[in-house]
Amino acid sequence: MVYKKRGMSNVIPFKALLPRKDLAAKIISPPYDVVDVGSARELAAGNPHSFLHITRSEIDLPDNMPPYDPKVYEKAKENFELFQKKGRLQRDRESFYIYRQIMGKHVQTGLVGLAPVADYIGGKIKRHELTKEEKLADRVRHSDKISAYAEPVFLVYRSNGEIERLINAETSTEPLFDAIDCYGVRNVLWRSKEFSKMAAAFGKLDALYIADGHHRSAAAAKVCELRGGAGGSAFFPVVIFPDNEVRIFEYDWSGDSDKRPLSKYSMPDIMALADSGGIMPPKSTWFAPKLASGLFVYTF
Repeated sequence: MVYKKRGMSNVIPFKALLPRKDLAAKIISPPYDVVDVGSARELAAGNPHSFLHITRSEIDLPDNMPPYDPKVYEKAKENFELFQKKGRLQRDRESFYIYRQIMGKHVQTGLVGLAPVADYIGGKIKRHELTKEEKLADRVRHSDKISAYAEPVFLVYRSNGEIERLINAETSTEPLFDAIDCYGVRNVLWRSKEFSKMAAAFGKLDALYIADGHHRSAAAAKVCELRGGAGGSAFFPVVIFPDNEVRIFEYDWSGDSDKRPLSKYSMPDIMALADSGGIMPPKSTWFAPKLASGLFVYTF
């Protein structure tokens, strides 16, 4: 199928790898960059289904293994292939998905699809943070080795009544998955039925904004370049939420208080900064809830 460019944002559906329904709660895990190796080992202990075996594959290697050793990426590939062979992850038909997260009283609902690397390179998907070379190189090696962008990028759009009406209409039916993660967040996934209307509505947007996933976005651009700029690597998986549903917290938090305090920055502040080409100071923001990893996976 050929997808024609609509407006400024060209979000398309894809054939995701989805978890086996009875294993979804065991498979989903925190993003690779919010847990260190020790925490990942603890979370995955006794659970061979945890997606951390793919995103943090060093947990299946000796403790003294350097984090960027080639064996780490080989193990990630081995584990990823094993998950598919054993049917833990299964290929779905081409779809958009609606993804809702419920954390306490907070609810955020967005669209799951693919965004073009070209939109990131061309500045239509806007950033507000710089990337670290070592961290970027790690995600490039990981994605290139397993031929997949294993974790989605958290994007934001300016609240739009048309899109919100479309998305909310999709959530009245039985979901594909309804799984609680290790942080107590409910992660609910529906298949979108309004394929054309959804693509058209998002195609009218003039920009999308990265909340979480600056390294994943930049890594997709690098992998696409490594692979000649063509084929499936030219798109990467995203979840796109409206700005009025996104919460930002202070990055630095000792954990002494009951709750991480809200940031002094709002999402409109960050979007305005990104529009002007500005960059936030390091460790300025913490977006929560974090997207669950392993609930949908994009291969190329």
